[in-house]
Amino acid sequence: MNKLQLKPRELKIISVIAATRSIGDAAALLGMAQANVSKYLSDFETRVGLKVFERTTRQLALTQFGEALLPYVNATLDKNSQLINFIADYKHEKRGRVTLYAPTGIVTYLARHVIHQIEELGDIHLSLKTYNLDRNEFSEGVTFPDDCDILITYTQPKDENLVATVLTKYSITAFASKEYLNRHPLSGPEELINHSCILIDSMLVDDANIWRFRVHGSDEVRDYKVTGNYICDNTQTALELARNNLGIVFAPKESLKKELSQGMLVPCFPHEEEWWLNLTAIFRKRDYQPWRVQYVLDGVLNCLRQQIAQAASGRPESEDQNSPSGLSE
Repeated sequence: MNKLQLKPRELKIISVIAATRSIGDAAALLGMAQANVSKYLSDFETRVGLKVFERTTRQLALTQFGEALLPYVNATLDKNSQLINFIADYKHEKRGRVTLYAPTGIVTYLARHVIHQIEELGDIHLSLKTYNLDRNEFSEGVTFPDDCDILITYTQPKDENLVATVLTKYSITAFASKEYLNRHPLSGPEELINHSCILIDSMLVDDANIWRFRVHGSDEVRDYKVTGNYICDNTQTALELARNNLGIVFAPKESLKKELSQGMLVPCFPHEEEWWLNLTAIFRKRDYQPWRVQYVLDGVLNCLRQQIAQAASGRPESEDQNSPSGLSE
């Protein structure tokens, strides 16, 4: 036995005919030809095997089956309308939660310089969460959290179906206080193993960190094992320890503008061996995003790009134009 297929259009026609008691009036309300309305009704009654309407001398009247059927027809149409409205609301209305993940320093930067510039949030609830990469994700790609809408991080996603757009580049290298370096001088990354380095928990490998530096004057990159007494779960805490002469920190140069300008921290090496990272925004394709996510995403990315452009235009021409803005603060 074939399963009965019901079409929303023919259910709507039955409902309007029942309300008007007239094929002609129903056709006028529906904006259809009267013949087409009659054909929809006839096809439905043929497939069902029962009459929905019977003709009296002046108008149509519901049969006993039609009287019993009509509440189900109207309930189905109402549910269909609710479903359509839900999809439209989900896609287009400015309400609901948008969750943005980023490393500690980036979340701080967004809260300080970006979020307040996203105007007219309406009923959007913006959730800011911390996501610091572990050592494997730097090389293998980052996992996109289940509840995440926007992820700003330093590497590409594991899931190739996600969109990843690079916002800017910035360099990471070793810094310490002048007092620490006066007491414990060093000339290159190979000497770090003999020094107190402030470790980042997400980079731990057997109670040590692996710090990466580009060899001065070349594109070669080398890894160095470092150890120390202090372990932090974010760069901001590590910087505080370094300011107090407790060791060497591996950090984005742009996040130390204040410390460098005031002499609280200085680069450890006479030549700036650096490891360059990409600041990357990761998100689902727009076809899969509700409008509220697109609204916040556009606001965040547009603001960041403007700040990057302003920082680049303010640099001396002799400065490397690939150097980052202050986004890694």
